[in-house]
Formats: sequence, structure tokens, C-alpha cells
Amino acid sequence: MPRRVAIVGAGVTGLVAGRELARRGFSVELYERWPDVAGQASAFEVAPGVWLERYYHHLFPSDREMIALHDELLPGSLEWHRSSVGIYARRRIWPFVSPRDLLAYGPLAPLDRLRLGLAILRLVGRTDWERMDDIAALDWLRGSCGPRAVETVWLPLLLGKFGDDAADVPLAWLWSKFVLRRRLRGSGSTSERLGYPRGSFRAICAALSDDITRRGGRVHVDREVVRIEERDGGFVIRCADPGAYRRPLATAPDAGDGREGRADLVLLTTPTFVTRRLAELPYAFTNALDAWTYRVAVVLLLELRRPYSAVYWLNVADDAVPFLGVVEHTNLVPAERYPARYAYLSNYVAPDDPLTRLDTEGLVAHYVAALRAMNPAFREDDIMRRWSFREDAAQPVPRLGTRHRILPRRTPRRGVWLANTTQIYPEDRGTNYSVRLGREVAAEIAADG
Repeated sequence: MPRRVAIVGAGVTGLVAGRELARRGFSVELYERWPDVAGQASAFEVAPGVWLERYYHHLFPSDREMIALHDELLPGSLEWHRSSVGIYARRRIWPFVSPRDLLAYGPLAPLDRLRLGLAILRLVGRTDWERMDDIAALDWLRGSCGPRAVETVWLPLLLGKFGDDAADVPLAWLWSKFVLRRRLRGSGSTSERLGYPRGSFRAICAALSDDITRRGGRVHVDREVVRIEERDGGFVIRCADPGAYRRPLATAPDAGDGREGRADLVLLTTPTFVTRRLAELPYAFTNALDAWTYRVAVVLLLELRRPYSAVYWLNVADDAVPFLGVVEHTNLVPAERYPARYAYLSNYVAPDDPLTRLDTEGLVAHYVAALRAMNPAFREDDIMRRWSFREDAAQPVPRLGTRHRILPRRTPRRGVWLANTTQIYPEDRGTNYSVRLGREVAAEIAADG
């Protein structure tokens, strides 16, 4: 009889791990709290048959794992589009893709631009990421770029991303952003092409789910796991009532109507704060889980009558603007594929930040003055529809010495495994690394027997 594996979470990591284990002869069941697969890459229909992610996504040419998965399951669906990047500072948008853009970046004096460019080149030439894990990014940047570059470019971006934790973010995290994801030499240094699949990233997740089902596995959606209990040498998977996904992820639902499953092994793809409440784990391991914190993503998605800007990815380096960036999806993917224009306004905040308590209309009211200031042609009636989304485990917070805090995939409790975004450091979270993580943990589980 094949060994039964329960996987908690049908995001990219859980789906890839489930498929790999099903291919190896395991009996696989996935449990997903959301009423659809894909996790943080989940999407919804903005028009019949037209899907758009709740949170913005794209691929870099270096994202080989996810590219290969598309080529295997959905050949021809992944397309490449010319990107554009800008920084909003001093009441205007500055292009920020090529070395020429850097040399023309007006908020910095010419000497500071040169220092900034040379510092980036030195950074991407390094390979000693473990040593950089013990160096604060802002400290290194102040010494290498100078204080004006830090105040004008780096500090607004790092504060917007990590808030009070910005001072402890390791240089290794910043290095990985440049070296592992972007090409800064050759033709890739003057332009950027990003990948996006027809049908959204949900399509690859649906294909993974279908493949698991074809191999005899089962994928349960709207079935949040609330407790893993050991019984008779295996595990009981206890689930909440349908609709539990409407509660914030950080709020533990009560056990529901008695629905439960059985398994010999359990793989948790959940954030650390959810993992610790699902299963009894040794004290030292729960302390290691608690050492990780997350920034919450608060995203407002606007459906617009016309483009907001000419830029796909717009970083904001202005303290007066109450959001971190504007990601205008229809400035990357051809707009004619959608019924309107779509722009994400993103923020990463602490779990107790007042922004997390605003509803959609509250976010619009909070942001609209800044949207007008950044683009005087913008009018509130340009907004046709609006949605807001909150992800409690959007961004694990890296701190100095993060390599020492990376958790093993095999937990100290027999039969319980862990695979989540805290384990992919120094790379940052992303669908590509979730594919790799899912494959690696599946291989370890299979090798363990």
C-alpha cells in the first residue's frame, strides 16, 4: 500500500511537491484554505475567462525552474515582454533600467551617481554571500555609495519594504536581488524582458493540480487545516468549516464539522506562525519558528479607464507618498487582452500597522491624493473598479546572520516536514524558488522512505 502524504497548502511549493511525490508512488492529498489553488499566486476573473493575480507576478530570464515547468506542462504559454522601471522622486518619474538612466538620475549629484553605479558593479561581482549575511546592507551602502545615495535611493526603498527592521537587513539579501534575478552586464543591462504566462500564473498551478489528480491524488480547496494530531502511528488532519479563508491567516479558526483526513506523513508549506499552531513540535524548534517574522502585504488593485503612467514597475522614493510602489500590469502585458487597465498599489507593513485595518474604500481614500500629486491628470473617476488584498506572510524578514536561522525541512517530529519561503535564503521569495523548494523537499521525503 503506498504511503499517504498530507500536504498543507496548495501554493506552488505544495503543488510541485505533491506532483513529485505522486510520480514517486505516494498517495497524495493537498489541503488548501483558499477556495482555489495557487496560494500567493492565486487569481480571479476580471471578465469571463480573463484571470488576474491578486498580487503582481512576473518571471526573470534567470527563473529557470518555473520556465522549465511551463515548458513541460503548458508549452508555448509563457511569453516575454519588454519591461520598464522608474523611480518617483522630486515630483517626477525617473527611468531606472540602464546605466544611462542612472547617469541621468537628477535627484543625485553626478559624483554620487558615479559612486552608486560603481558600488552596484562591485556588489554584483562578489560571490561571498555568507560573509555578506553578517553585513548590514545600509551600512555597506553608506560606505560605498555615500550618504546622499542612501538617503535618496536606498533608505526609502528599504524602509518601505522592511520598516523598523531595515537597519538589520543583510547585504546578502540585496546582493541576491541584483545577482540572482537581474542581468546587469551585456544586453540585459540596457533593457529588461520579463515573463508572464497567458492565463495568469494560476494556469500553471491548475495544471499541476490536474496532474496530481490524474496520478490518483486529491486536492481539497476551501479546507483549512486547523490541527495535525498523531494517532495509531500516523496523523489525523483536522479541518475547519468551509469559508474559514475569510478570516485573516493570523487568526486561528476553530475546529469545524469534524471533517478530517488520515496520513502517514505531513508536509507543511505554511508560514512559521501557522506551522507552530498546527502540530506539537519540540520547544527549541518552536522558538526557531518564532524567530521569523513577516511583513504584511497590503495591495490595492485598481481597474482604470486609461493608463496611470508609462511605466510597468514604479518605485516610490518620496516620504509624502503613502505606498511603496505602483505596478501597472497592463504596461507589461498587452492591454488589449483585458477589459481595462490594471495597476497594483503595494505596501509592506508590520502586522499591527493601521493600514492592515483599512477596507478597499479606505485604502482608495488614503491613497487618492498621492495618486493625483504623482500624476495631475489622474482623476478619481478614472477608477472603474477596485479590490484590496492582504497577505499576512508576504515577506519573511531577513536579519543579520539569517543563514543560521534557516530551518531544516525535516522537523524534529517524526513524519512532519516543513517547506516555506523562510528556507530559500539568500534568494527572495518568488514562484521560481517555490518550484525548486517543492522539488527538493519531495526528493528528501522520498529518500527518507
